Amino acid sequence: MSFRRISLALLGLFFLLGPTGVFAHNGQKSGLHDYSFFELWNPPLFIGVISVFLLYLHFINKNRRGNPDFTPVSIKRKLSFLGGLIVFYIALGSPLHVLGDSFLFSAHMLAQSLVYIVMPPLLLMGLEKWMVQSVIKIGFKYKILSIAKVPLIPLLLFNILFSFYHIPIIFDKVVSNTIYHNLTHLILTATAFLMWLPIFPVSDELDKLSPLQKLGYIFGAGVLLTPACALIIFADEPLYVVYANAPQLWTYHGPLDDQQTGGIVMKVIQELIYGTVIGYIFFKWAKKEHIQDEYVPTINEG
Repeated sequence: MSFRRISLALLGLFFLLGPTGVFAHNGQKSGLHDYSFFELWNPPLFIGVISVFLLYLHFINKNRRGNPDFTPVSIKRKLSFLGGLIVFYIALGSPLHVLGDSFLFSAHMLAQSLVYIVMPPLLLMGLEKWMVQSVIKIGFKYKILSIAKVPLIPLLLFNILFSFYHIPIIFDKVVSNTIYHNLTHLILTATAFLMWLPIFPVSDELDKLSPLQKLGYIFGAGVLLTPACALIIFADEPLYVVYANAPQLWTYHGPLDDQQTGGIVMKVIQELIYGTVIGYIFFKWAKKEHIQDEYVPTINEG
């Protein structure tokens, strides 16, 4: 069982079992009570997520058997990969997805935050380099991953596409059509992974940034995302017709309040995750420098 198959399984889960369950803003249902258990919790996606994690464990165990030089995959990596899958399911398989697709812009932004900002680093941290060698080779062969060798390109690509997606005329057109909606999510998810690859490289070819450069990279990502969030938060009227005309779940939480909440949710989650990653990079860097400082005197004494 190759990890290439697991990657294809993840892609299939996203495109076939994720956002396709609800036609966005069809106006036919007034609340979550109008949806079935199947629509709210997407059991096929849940089964798919569990299956992918079992394939992941099977792949690890298969490579461990009969290989005395095999380096065990840490519990932290396994939990990180599982956490990424759980975040994926919450965003696309739970009632949050229904709320975001048909009722609340804030729920939509929360789901996007989970898929684009939280999920990629968790999944990437759950991978060892040997797991994805075949996928990386294919990516470079067809030039898909070549842009990740120049970190500035994926950094700009994701944030520009994300900002364009939230231009009202584009957003209303995309979110009102299931095919456009799914395709846009697929593109943004792919570019989000590309954006995170320079921080959590899964191959030596992609490991281009020093710790200091990674800190600057994350800071730049936060700056680039700010204009889109600011446009949403500080608008004095609802920007998106599809949500302004969506059924209102609460009289005290109108479309403008919901829109501003969505922008705040995105910005807060972004700051939390980026701040956490900055701390992770900094302490990992400090630990490496400390080990080197201890190693050098030992050599000199010898």
